[in-house]
Amino acid sequence: MGRHDRIAELTALETPDGGGPLEVADLGTGYGRTVRAILRAAEAAAVPLRVHAVDVSSSLDDDLLHDQRVRSVIADLDDPLPFADASLHRIVSINVAEHLADPRAHVVECHRVLRPGGLLVLAHSDWDTVLFTSDDDALTRRLVDRFVVTVPTWADRADGFMGRKLLTLAAAAPFEVADVVTWADCHRRFDEDSVAWKVTRGVLAAAAGDADLAAQAEQWVRSLRRLSDENRFLFTVTDVVAVLRRPPAG
Repeated sequence: MGRHDRIAELTALETPDGGGPLEVADLGTGYGRTVRAILRAAEAAAVPLRVHAVDVSSSLDDDLLHDQRVRSVIADLDDPLPFADASLHRIVSINVAEHLADPRAHVVECHRVLRPGGLLVLAHSDWDTVLFTSDDDALTRRLVDRFVVTVPTWADRADGFMGRKLLTLAAAAPFEVADVVTWADCHRRFDEDSVAWKVTRGVLAAAAGDADLAAQAEQWVRSLRRLSDENRFLFTVTDVVAVLRRPPAG
C-alpha cells in the first residue's frame, strides 16, 4: 500500500448520519494524488463524498478537475480556511505545516471548520530521517544535514524536523489524538521520476552555495547512480501521521 492510500485509509471514510456526501478537504493538494486515493477508497466503501482540493493555485490533473466529486479551491493556507465553522467531516494536511508562517494557527483553523466528531489527518515527512545508501557515510550525513536546514527557493520557509513536532502542534486546539502512525517506505529506484531523485535535487540545491560541497555533491549523485545500476541502492524517509478528532458535541 502506498503513502496516499494509507492516508486515505486513516481518513476513515464513512457515510454521514442523515445521508448526504462526506465533506473532505485536502489541503495543499498539488496534482491530487491524495484526492485520487480518497476517491478510490470512497468508491470501495460506497461512501458518497465531495472533496475540496485546496491549494494556492490549481495543479490538479484534468480528469480530477472534471470529476463532479472534486471542487478545486484556490486559497492561501496562511489565511483562514475558506470554509464555514463546523462544515467539514474530514481534513487531510500533508507536508503543509513546515511551509506556514504559523503552523499552530493552521491546526486551530482545521479545528474550527471540522464538525464535532470530524477528523484531521495531519501528516508530514521528517526530512532529518532521510536515508541513502552511499559509499561515503560522512558526506551523506553532511549533505542531508544541509538539506534539512535549507529553505528551498520555491518556499518562504521550511522545517525539516516537522514530522516529529506534529503532536506538539496538535495541542494548539482541543483535539483528541485518535492515532499516531509512522512508516518508512523502501524505494529502490534512482531515476528522474523517483522519490529519491526528487529529494536528491533538494540536496543539490542546498549544497549549491558552497562550491566545494557542491562539487562533492555532484560526485555523490554519480555514486548513487552507480549503486542503482548495481542494484544496491536504497532510499527511505519516515512519514509521521497524527489522526486528530474534534470531540463530539455534548
